[in-house]
Amino acid sequence: MDRLLSYIVRMVVWLSGFAKPLSRLRLCRFETYAKGRPLKILLVGYNGARNTGADARVVTLTQQLQQALGTEKAELTVMTLDKENMGGYFPRQVRLFPFTTFFIFSLLRACSRHHVAILCEGSTLTPTFAKALCVFFCEAAGIMRRQGKPCIAYGSEVGRLDGWLARLSSDLCRDTYFMVRTEESLRNLQDLGLKGHVGTDTAWTFQDDEGEAWARKRLMEAGWDGRQPLMGVAPINPFCWPVRPSLWRWLKAFVTRDFSRQYDKFYFFNDSAERRQQFERYLQAMAAATNRYSREHNAFVVILGMEKLDVSVCEKLERQIESQHVACMSKSCDVFQMTGMLRQLSVLLTSRYHAAVLSMERTVPIVAISIDSRLNGLMNEVELADRCLHQATDTDLENKVMASLRWTYEHEREIKDNLQRHLTTYKNKTAAMSRYFTTWLKENHHFS
Repeated sequence: MDRLLSYIVRMVVWLSGFAKPLSRLRLCRFETYAKGRPLKILLVGYNGARNTGADARVVTLTQQLQQALGTEKAELTVMTLDKENMGGYFPRQVRLFPFTTFFIFSLLRACSRHHVAILCEGSTLTPTFAKALCVFFCEAAGIMRRQGKPCIAYGSEVGRLDGWLARLSSDLCRDTYFMVRTEESLRNLQDLGLKGHVGTDTAWTFQDDEGEAWARKRLMEAGWDGRQPLMGVAPINPFCWPVRPSLWRWLKAFVTRDFSRQYDKFYFFNDSAERRQQFERYLQAMAAATNRYSREHNAFVVILGMEKLDVSVCEKLERQIESQHVACMSKSCDVFQMTGMLRQLSVLLTSRYHAAVLSMERTVPIVAISIDSRLNGLMNEVELADRCLHQATDTDLENKVMASLRWTYEHEREIKDNLQRHLTTYKNKTAAMSRYFTTWLKENHHFS
């Protein structure tokens, strides 16, 4: 069905070229930029699903764009799966454009009504979580190309693509410029015949003092004495990806009334007996290492559900945690509160990339259990991969993680100094990306 979706998207992209003449007949709405008028910028991403990382990226990006372009010269619109989930994230000048996982025509309307598109999701062309997500961004890039409008990918990741997905990306994204996060992404981008350069993630400059004040209050209410080390744990289910559409699984779920493996509509998580066993081993290893470390250091444990999907995982983990702890879930806590909690930690054990990114403002030592090339890349960049990076399928995972946690405790000062150096580099790259974007608009698209 993913491949069928790609054929439909190709057809819609072709049809999008008729939006301008149809708008003259008042059959649809089409916008073109005129000098002296506000530039309408569409931020295309995976927002509104209570994914802390995705929300932090777009909140920070809107701040960067408003500072670089001015609020009077640019009108920003963020695509969102749920307006309520993003309430209070932006100043009133930033608009929200709702869409659903059946995105084909809502994305066409959104692109047709804006002058520039920014692909602002980190996993822009990576099939790790869902091929449909890649198709989504390809459609946006293709529509903008067909309509003669600029499109740029901002702080994106490009994975190793092949087959029909590689062909779709090469075709529809060939006029899109990519500012990717890693050298590996740049190599993958060039293999697709696309153009770009290495930048970084947009979330490095995320700031919010109120979120940190909320986090300290929440910890005190949960029983933290204000002196205990705080150990953060950010789990996922590494074995339920990628999400795939399946009409057969939907029909089966409809008949049995069992939608437990459904992501949304016709999209279902990957599932098998072997994958469920792998998940249980992963979670048991994470819980056991957490319990051992908390006993050794009298640590107060903070369980972090970085996305709404992580709630059930965190609940299973919480039942295995023996020490004092508190759970903080993005389902009920916004991006400011989740980030504030991350920045209170003494050490972080994570399978979530953006948990590591957002905690680094306070140079929190990181131990990672990964299925994610983004997390692998980050740990290599900050020179922690050899000691603190593990894969979710590793054997003897508990003891390996425990050894890493002990090493971070023994080398805390050294790690913090190292993270601070890298953080400065990332922030400088973020500023350079903002300058490049402004120059790109002026030189290539006559915006002033």
